[in-house]
Amino acid sequence: MELCEDWLMKQSSALLSVVLLFAFACCVRSPVQGAAIEQSVIEVPFEFIHDSIVVQASVNEHGPFWMLLDTGADPSIVDLETANNVGLKLAAKGQQGSGGGTGVNPAYETVLPVVQLGGLRAANVDALGMNLSKLSSALGRPVGGVLGYSFLKRRIVQIDYPSRKVRFYTIAPSCTSDANSPVPNCTTLRFRYKDDILATGVTVNGKRVITNIDTGSNSYFQINPAAVDKLGLSGDLARAHASSSVGFNGELKNREGTVRNVTVGTISVNEPTVVFFGKGMGMDKEPWDLRIGNKFLKDYVVTLDFQRGRVTLAVP
Repeated sequence: MELCEDWLMKQSSALLSVVLLFAFACCVRSPVQGAAIEQSVIEVPFEFIHDSIVVQASVNEHGPFWMLLDTGADPSIVDLETANNVGLKLAAKGQQGSGGGTGVNPAYETVLPVVQLGGLRAANVDALGMNLSKLSSALGRPVGGVLGYSFLKRRIVQIDYPSRKVRFYTIAPSCTSDANSPVPNCTTLRFRYKDDILATGVTVNGKRVITNIDTGSNSYFQINPAAVDKLGLSGDLARAHASSSVGFNGELKNREGTVRNVTVGTISVNEPTVVFFGKGMGMDKEPWDLRIGNKFLKDYVVTLDFQRGRVTLAVP
């Protein structure tokens, strides 16, 4: 605009009308080129089974299959039996898949040609073929796959836990708090993505932590082994009782207890339940200190903006 205004000031008044027309043409974009992006929303229902988000999606025009929506999975995953049934091409050689558990569960690279989730259609989604039978047993129904980062990347995804709806937006909803409310009704964290969502703005007992927001976790808060010493939680770990959970590679042996406080943005929780992952359970080398799962998130409307690297938790 500044270039056009300088040009206009140098013209004679006799040519003003012509100049104005030219200025309008050079400075204002055409409706096709400069039209604002319109908000559109695709809404999909989900079931909340054992604190896991389960949706119905088709793969390669087959299905629908029960699939988890998991921000902690990268790439997406398809069950080996499902992969064979829908005619997917799998890599000849598998490699040990990452994730919790101590079992052997080879993962085979593949691509999902078409994934249809409600009104959302995605093509050529990177995936791994894995045996998901243990996950199916834990959920009590056959799991055909897991929709992870390769499906969610570059999207704006809202998980409305209380309403059991997943929404996909073209423009991220704003986080606005009521000035008259003593408690903010939403809070926003910034994150970067490197194999996991790694968010800032969270503390454990007043100490800042790198935090993973994981919609594939059915726990409240989870702490990896390295963070126990880093955060001075040895005493809390010693008081915790034995527990277990199921990951992609089988069972994890953990300990469950509490810490004094976890604060997520403006949300402060005293004496929350925390799972301490055991050493050698597949969580030793994670880049995060704390993982937030669905037992905490389920009270909120959670918006994950993978375009701008922001996650918002709003009170419904």
